[in-house]
Amino acid sequence: MKDKEEPECIVDFAAVEELTSLTGVREQQEIQRADPMHSGFMWYVPPLAVSRLQHESGGHDWIISGHDMQVLTATVSPGETVTTEVGSFVYGSGDIETKVELTCFGSGGCSEGWNRICGGESCAKVLLTNKGMEEGYVGLTPPYPAKIVPLQFGKHIQENHALIAQPGVYMSQLGKVYVACDLDCSPTTCCCAGFGCCRQKITGNKDSIAFLSAGGTIVYRQLADNETITVDSRSIVAVEESVSLGITPNGRLCVCCLGGEGCFSTTLTGPGKVFMQSMNYYKFKQAVTVTVIEDRGSSSGGINNNISY
Repeated sequence: MKDKEEPECIVDFAAVEELTSLTGVREQQEIQRADPMHSGFMWYVPPLAVSRLQHESGGHDWIISGHDMQVLTATVSPGETVTTEVGSFVYGSGDIETKVELTCFGSGGCSEGWNRICGGESCAKVLLTNKGMEEGYVGLTPPYPAKIVPLQFGKHIQENHALIAQPGVYMSQLGKVYVACDLDCSPTTCCCAGFGCCRQKITGNKDSIAFLSAGGTIVYRQLADNETITVDSRSIVAVEESVSLGITPNGRLCVCCLGGEGCFSTTLTGPGKVFMQSMNYYKFKQAVTVTVIEDRGSSSGGINNNISY
């Protein structure tokens, strides 16, 4: 007896419509299959090049290739420039010229650089410019094993709203996107909510798109007014700025010390969207870190490698 094929439940942020915004009977059945536990969290599967036509944003066509550790390929018209983070370049056409702009001394003034640094990004950004006479292309990838999450301003992020993101999740952009910082002056949330005092703030013009990197399985949820959920602080990718952050104690002393979640978890109160990841960079780093201990007392004079995960 053959196993039944697993249903394909796709929430494509870059598609013409999002699954959760549809109201037909068939679409509601798909939502039920994507979220059978009624948690409100929808599973996000990136728009793969093998199954989707390329998308268009900011005058560029683009596709995302791969199931994990993905590659973003975008077209670059003659004279046009794609802005990305340091270390994300994979390939490009022959006429692509690479430059690095130090934002502390760039056209935006030193404030742009300091805003990026306080928001958790490098003061340097890479500019990939097509110097040829024909349309070119560039391939970009996150700096660690991750999926690429495309978020379009005015569609996935409400118009005139910003995105509050974890440091380091910003990867690239098409169109006018600005990476800055936002100060959290609350002593409780800035110390215990997982974002710190200087939070990364991403804004953009309508129809511009920011590409974020996130690890593992990506889910998102639309919070209603005054709806509150409790989440792991490090598993947050980003939230709309309309979402309010708070904290809640994780329990008594033994739970705080031995439960693996610390003393506090983060509470998120709507309205607004919340984007989550199952394998954040900290968790990934902890899983693959190898500690090599040199045994100087070895009689052979060699090195005894003790590997721990």
